Amino acid sequence: MTVNPFWSVCVVIGMTKPNTQLSLKPSPEARYSTIEEVLSRIDKIDPKRYDQTRNYLDGAVTWLSPYITHGVINTQTVASRVLSKHPEKACYRLLFELAWREFFHRMWQERKEEIFCDLYNKQEHVETDSVPQAIVEASTGIHVLDEGLREVQQSGWMHNRLRMWVAGIVCNIAHTAWQNPARWLYYHLLDGDLASNTLSWQWIAGTSSNKQYIANQVNLNIYSRSNQHDTWLDVDYDTLARMATPEVLKLRVTSIDFDQEVPGEPVPGQFAGKIALRSLWNLNPDWMARDPDVTHILFIEQQQIEQWPMASHRWAFILHWVDQLGIDVWSGSVEDLARLEAGGAQFVREEYPACAHWPGAVTERSFHFGVPENDYRSFSQFWKQVK
Repeated sequence: MTVNPFWSVCVVIGMTKPNTQLSLKPSPEARYSTIEEVLSRIDKIDPKRYDQTRNYLDGAVTWLSPYITHGVINTQTVASRVLSKHPEKACYRLLFELAWREFFHRMWQERKEEIFCDLYNKQEHVETDSVPQAIVEASTGIHVLDEGLREVQQSGWMHNRLRMWVAGIVCNIAHTAWQNPARWLYYHLLDGDLASNTLSWQWIAGTSSNKQYIANQVNLNIYSRSNQHDTWLDVDYDTLARMATPEVLKLRVTSIDFDQEVPGEPVPGQFAGKIALRSLWNLNPDWMARDPDVTHILFIEQQQIEQWPMASHRWAFILHWVDQLGIDVWSGSVEDLARLEAGGAQFVREEYPACAHWPGAVTERSFHFGVPENDYRSFSQFWKQVK
């Protein structure tokens, strides 16, 4: 089957060698505590090994996706530091994957809320919009899937290919509308990115591409280096494409409780001066750092976080980097900010589609690739113009 490099270029879960007990727990080395450690990890990337092994669950991927998602670093930083140490030809695949992330965000900038609905095509053969219970409970009977589903709910880590397998099964074998499963996975993923996650599910479901994605047990065995057989997924692709929803996937979860404890103090009644208004997606220590007269605040918009909740391990990750920045956290509404602005506060924020309705002057985000001059509906059209 055609493989599409999507979601993130950078997340991996530790994987054992063939013929040993399967383990999908993340390596401790993926937990970087300081910006210096993150930058050091970029400098250690081997783009050749990345190219050769990134599709395997034990491949040499970069471990950087959560830090890009939440703006600790950006794609330009990754690309420029790797290119400073390696020839451009050796970096082609890594740059290609970084371009996928930028493509998703350029699409979000251009299409705005349209990306959260079927983008180009109506999803075919949909029977329900409820997530299969076997996915939520990690009881599909496919060993590598179940272990990966347990791990993502515990820690937030999930390899890109595992995401493809899960989404392909949910959308195209369990015949489920993509929106609710995408929201469920976003809640858990440590690197959950609204543009990348949403548009990747659409690619799998065939609503933003010309065909749907599916993978059978042979594909799973190859890239997980496992050896499971005689499962409901252990069929050829012609059979898989015609398959009715397997019994194990028919029972659905009709309601999912997205628990979350949102941090932050209420927006104060008044605040004078210049405020660098950070979002959950801008935890970059260098942003506005050279302006001594600005007060940095992380603003959590209550309405937004109720629409897109996040698991406790995601909040723990965010708050660690907030502590690194040494800034206060406010939680409230855009109307609260408008009240402060009317009272004399001067806001500046970084461009981000989810925050387009926030007040303040806007600084541009950094991208490695430019904006295409001509229209583009697909990644191939985007890549042809920017590469």
